[in-house]
Amino acid sequence: MRLETKSYLFLLVLAVIYDVMFTVPPLLLHFGINADILYKFFRPVCDQMDSRSFHLFGYKLAVCSRCASIYYGATLGIVLYPFFKPLKDVEIPNLLFLAIPLAALVADFSLDYIDIGHNTFLSRSVTGGVFGISLAFFVVPVWVSLFRELKTKRLVQNE
Repeated sequence: MRLETKSYLFLLVLAVIYDVMFTVPPLLLHFGINADILYKFFRPVCDQMDSRSFHLFGYKLAVCSRCASIYYGATLGIVLYPFFKPLKDVEIPNLLFLAIPLAALVADFSLDYIDIGHNTFLSRSVTGGVFGISLAFFVVPVWVSLFRELKTKRLVQNE
């Protein structure tokens, strides 16, 4: 298996594990298992507001809908990446591909925060998801490049 494929699959596995970590707490609670440690793990990166979160079995995920959509979107983007670009191509896309979804996400947050308008569950989810998908198209080539660089340095050290 090629280095690019190995590093890509490693990234995909990490992304799926991360998604499972914030998705599994409602399942644990449904079966009477304490999930506090997972909620605490995600508390520093998310407000975890009940009204802004996806729910399973009546329990909220460990992150809000915007964060969940960013993370699920990034994982989906990682899955989709090889259908759009070969893994050996580590050139990152034009920054507008990330800036536009980021601007939409920031606008959705800011308009609500400064009380000019109000975002919705749907707007938080959509802007988060689109940003996450776009982000993956920057993360994958950087990740593959990192692994290439590490392999090159290891080969040089072994000479």
